[in-house]
Amino acid sequence: MPARSASARANRAESTARTAPRACGVPAGQGPRSPLAYDAFCRDHWPVYLAYATVAAGCPRIGADIARGALRDLTFRWDTALSAAAPATVAWELLSDKSVPHHTPSVRRLRRVLGPREVDALLLRYRVGLSAPAAAHAMGLDGPGFELLRARALRGITQRTLW
Repeated sequence: MPARSASARANRAESTARTAPRACGVPAGQGPRSPLAYDAFCRDHWPVYLAYATVAAGCPRIGADIARGALRDLTFRWDTALSAAAPATVAWELLSDKSVPHHTPSVRRLRRVLGPREVDALLLRYRVGLSAPAAAHAMGLDGPGFELLRARALRGITQRTLW
């Protein structure tokens, strides 16, 4: 019996790996040249991307559309992302840019006084609730780089009026 359940788990994992690009809206056969790396990236980053986009847009349905669209766009830039120092940086820029037209009024106010990456750092850390290392990973930053960005954002909102 244990062999059967192990086989079932393996089949389920293979099925998930084959369908991950389609879950992000990529038609079969039109994915990146290194589909396993792309699939792993999508599985790793999807929950955070979905949570961020939902918080930024204020709507789960729109958040899912934003996250799915960013990962779909990433398929066309995957080779470039792989050659970058951190593929997550390329992907995060796509996600962040794609979310802008759907921002809630409070996120728009923040963006008037802070830079886009600073706003993203605050949303990930304080609205999504990620730890600093997890938020840094999502944005493709190292820990000290994320902490610097977060500290600069907090300093910026305490020195400016948001309303």
